[in-house]
Amino acid sequence: MLVRILISLLLLGLFSGCKSAEDYLSEGKELSASGNFKAALFTLKKAIQGNPFLKEAYIQLANCHESMHQEDSAIEVYTRLLDIYPDNTAAYYYCGICKYRQKNFNAAIDYFNKAIDSKGGFNAGDTTSIQAVIDLNKDNFDGEQAEIDIPTREILYDRGMAYYKTGQIKNACRDFANCIFQRYNPGPSNDMIKLCRQVRKNKRSLL
Repeated sequence: MLVRILISLLLLGLFSGCKSAEDYLSEGKELSASGNFKAALFTLKKAIQGNPFLKEAYIQLANCHESMHQEDSAIEVYTRLLDIYPDNTAAYYYCGICKYRQKNFNAAIDYFNKAIDSKGGFNAGDTTSIQAVIDLNKDNFDGEQAEIDIPTREILYDRGMAYYKTGQIKNACRDFANCIFQRYNPGPSNDMIKLCRQVRKNKRSLL
């Protein structure tokens, strides 16, 4: 009888000590926020092992890699997320940011285009004001939505910067003009349009 009681208590202790994937995610977020990225990586991997479909765990894990300047590792994590959720806007967008940091601007543009396309009903090659109005009406980037979505205007601004870096001045101007229309970074967007115009003016003067 005593043996059975001891075994029951032991099993109870083991099960009560088990952490869920959400517990590991919460702990990983706290570790990351405190700057303990290595410990956060270990904990967030535990979260994914516990629940391979936990989107935020992938985002947090990749963000830790980015904080450690491990962009290639971050892209690998985002790619794993996209294998499960191929319409995850945030994963495409953050891959673009990683490529931008690596100064691979053409690859960044490709990812930003995929991020826009993933929203559905958008054409990455068209930055018209009609699309901007639609996105303004669907803003909901809190909680679960924040794990899968990024505002189109934010993507357009970063794509505009990548276009500018690659000398695609006309496309850059269109993206910055769209940002101004959506009242997103109006000051910096205006400044970038001025720079774009100056570049085009200098090119014409060389002809």
